[in-house]
Amino acid sequence: MLVTTELDELSAKVARFAVNLSTQLGAAELVLLNVIVPVTNQTFSATGDSSISNTKDINLFNAALLKKHQALVTKEAEKLTTEKLKVRPIVRFSDSKTDLNGYMEYFNANVAVFGSRDEHSFLNKFFGIDSEEVVRKVDYPSIILKDETNYGDIKNILVAIDVNEDNQSGLNDIANFAKQLEAKMHLLHVLVDGEASSDEAIEKLNSLAKEFKLINYAINVVNNTNLEDGIKGYVRKNKVDMIAVQSQGKGKIKNLIFGSSTQDIIKENDKPVFVSKIT
Repeated sequence: MLVTTELDELSAKVARFAVNLSTQLGAAELVLLNVIVPVTNQTFSATGDSSISNTKDINLFNAALLKKHQALVTKEAEKLTTEKLKVRPIVRFSDSKTDLNGYMEYFNANVAVFGSRDEHSFLNKFFGIDSEEVVRKVDYPSIILKDETNYGDIKNILVAIDVNEDNQSGLNDIANFAKQLEAKMHLLHVLVDGEASSDEAIEKLNSLAKEFKLINYAINVVNNTNLEDGIKGYVRKNKVDMIAVQSQGKGKIKNLIFGSSTQDIIKENDKPVFVSKIT
């Protein structure tokens, strides 16, 4: 598991969540990654006056910045490390904080965990603009937390599914994750006004469960005027520890994730969100 940190309160919360989750999964190591965008030919001055720095100044500044962040991340990792789990502190320079694929591959990580607090479209409102870019670019499953997220052991995962989508391959990662946690998957399709009958949706969910060989799951179909309210209503009425969605597609789940100015986007949710990639 790879956890990104900005060395702030939300990042500390995300790291604690990841430690708890890693313990539940029986993982031996967690990578705590702090990515720094290096200073280039930028204006800065110790006295507060503006000046164009030369290459030597920039190199000295970046070296000091790296040393400071290494000390901070190491201290955080030491606090999080337990007898069963080693937290490995890593600090890297990069021009982009959103491209995690290289780090995931290098550290042989299976899941990326990060937090966000911005408030615009679903991912902006739910995750933050940087997180939206991460989800679009990363080829691995991701878990996202907000400031308001509450967490504990994950035993029940709500899986929002649009049964009208042809490609549901993201269910593989969700199902594997749930299996490792011994968690129950609550497959949920929201029937929006004018859609097919409940029986047809239930039949499609049953087919998906068989296709992906799910073993611990429940099938749920609810009626609502829109997808967002249907998911919120289910979360309010049932014990759910996490919400899982697939990050690609062409229909309403894609619109839910990547947002639209005309949508009533989810505003109230305090659950971690697992985002899997459709291949």
